[in-house]
Amino acid sequence: MRKELIDGHLLTSLSRFYPSVCDIQTYTDENQDSYGQPNPLWIDFVGHVDIPCALSAAKGQEVKNQDMTIGIATHIIALAGYYPTITYKMRAVIDSQNYDILLCETDSHVKMTRLTCQIVS
Repeated sequence: MRKELIDGHLLTSLSRFYPSVCDIQTYTDENQDSYGQPNPLWIDFVGHVDIPCALSAAKGQEVKNQDMTIGIATHIIALAGYYPTITYKMRAVIDSQNYDILLCETDSHVKMTRLTCQIVS
């Protein structure tokens, strides 16, 4: 018999641990504009809206060119729940900020999901 190390009720009682909410979006190019041209959109991934989460910065760097400087910031997003269908082709949205998903990891107890993401500006 398998014993749980983390009680499922514990995570629901930790509302302060997940102070934000996250929407997971997927990219679709099936939409067309009024001229019949592709009009790609990001749409909410079904069942992955308003997920309690915690956001933390992991690292950042700047890439400098002659004409511009590109800032790359990497973040970790901890999601309250098990979401194994999230992929690197999706994005996370927290407080109107978009985060490109680089990696999705789930824990062995099927309780939490951790996203490694980046912001490119």
